[in-house]
Amino acid sequence: MNIVFSLIAIVGGGLLSLIAYKKVQLDKFISPDEAEAWHRKFGKIAKILGPVVVAFGVYFLIVK
Repeated sequence: MNIVFSLIAIVGGGLLSLIAYKKVQLDKFISPDEAEAWHRKFGKIAKILGPVVVAFGVYFLIVK
């Protein structure tokens, strides 16, 4: 179970980081106005939490 959690954290944190830095566009999934509102509201915290979640996932994967 720990390996599954670690992999989910790594993938989820990586995706969150890519969305926060606008490498993956939210415009494909929601309207452009809603995407811009999301970036204004959650963009700063997502830029911090994304790499932190990836780091925790790697840590739990190594420690097992």
